[in-house]
Amino acid sequence: MAIGIIVNELVMNAVKYAYPDGAGPIDVNLHAQGDDLVLSIADHGVGLNVKTDPRSTGMGQRIVAAMASKLEASVERDPNHAGTRIVVRFRHVNAPVTKPASAAAN
Repeated sequence: MAIGIIVNELVMNAVKYAYPDGAGPIDVNLHAQGDDLVLSIADHGVGLNVKTDPRSTGMGQRIVAAMASKLEASVERDPNHAGTRIVVRFRHVNAPVTKPASAAAN
């Protein structure tokens, strides 16, 4: 659940603020890196270094931070990316193996 909320907030921030003159691409990537999972949301828009949009309340960033805390994840901005790229890194946890109800009854 927390991962879905993080993705939603970061994608919505990109939709609202990255491309003030129109639409543009937003890339969502999730991959394993050692024992971690790395989620990145990136755009090629105006970036975070431009003047703060007066419509921004910072609520999305607070939600992302709270959900990341639940996952014991780190959230970082990639300073070398031309637009905005946020990277969330968290520990990969294997789900417990459960047997289907029909197999457990046998």
